Amino acid sequence: MHTQINIRKAKAWQEAKLTAIKLIKTCFHPECDKPAINSHILQKNGILSELEEDGHVFQMEINPFENDVHFFKQTGINKAFSFNCFCPTHDTELFSSIETTEIDFSIYRNILLFTLRTKYNEKFRKLVTDRQQEILIEKHSDLFEAPHLLMINQQEKLGIKDIEKTEKIIWHDLNTGDESFVFLVRDIKKIQICLSAFYNYETSYELGEYARINGKDKENVSDIFISVFPYKQKTKFMMGYKKRDEKTVKQYVNSIFKESENRLLSKLTNLLLFQCETWVTSKNFYNNRIKKCEKYFSYATDFSNANDNERVLFQINLFKENFCKQMKQWKINNA
Repeated sequence: MHTQINIRKAKAWQEAKLTAIKLIKTCFHPECDKPAINSHILQKNGILSELEEDGHVFQMEINPFENDVHFFKQTGINKAFSFNCFCPTHDTELFSSIETTEIDFSIYRNILLFTLRTKYNEKFRKLVTDRQQEILIEKHSDLFEAPHLLMINQQEKLGIKDIEKTEKIIWHDLNTGDESFVFLVRDIKKIQICLSAFYNYETSYELGEYARINGKDKENVSDIFISVFPYKQKTKFMMGYKKRDEKTVKQYVNSIFKESENRLLSKLTNLLLFQCETWVTSKNFYNNRIKKCEKYFSYATDFSNANDNERVLFQINLFKENFCKQMKQWKINNA
């Protein structure tokens, strides 16, 4: 009976997600109401294509009804790392400086465009989750606990409001030429990873203490933006934050960005495992480095969900041959 219920829940969950995705179909440009098309978070030509083998890459997926909730799936490059974002006109014209010519990473606007897509991808994900929960509450209250779904919904709505605040700042800069963010860019050795994400500088503990002391959630959290992708013969490593948050986050960002390459890759590994889900890798890297210890990625996500100090760092490095051995020891130490 338990297995049958799980099958029914899995089917309902997936159907609700697919329906929610179809409902988000309008261009994200603030002055446009035309239908959106499928857009890559990082462009296919020149970036994702560097990881492609036989037309595919590997990306992490979620199935909440399996023992290992997180798993890696081979995905066609046209679908991987993509979401419904802009109409054809805005998708083409807005990003022409980073898609149709050699990218000048010294130009502020170019880096800001990468940040815009990163923010909109997370907004899309939260909108999907929000609408998915609404569908499950309406149609499948016999399978799911409505109070739990409502709690998730409330969290997603708050997250969307936070994203929209930053969204307005980005559009202000794009329209006026102002520079409201600090961006750092460096080259490292070529690695087979594409990452585009942002996360809170504040830890869960710090946010919880703020709410306890002030009787409300912190209104303005400090976003850290990170993009990592192959470009030509190197990998671009980019980080950013709002200028208004500089006193709070500058030292932290520099402690990652200005590290030696080996230590930087270790810190990047911590971000990939514990804070950033939107990344893809090549088939070759998956087979040689991830496949034999894939189970640790789901365990790491469970650990992250229970951890209230997200800035803690562990001595693990996905780009070292002994990564699986490191993860085995990490699990023993943190069981």
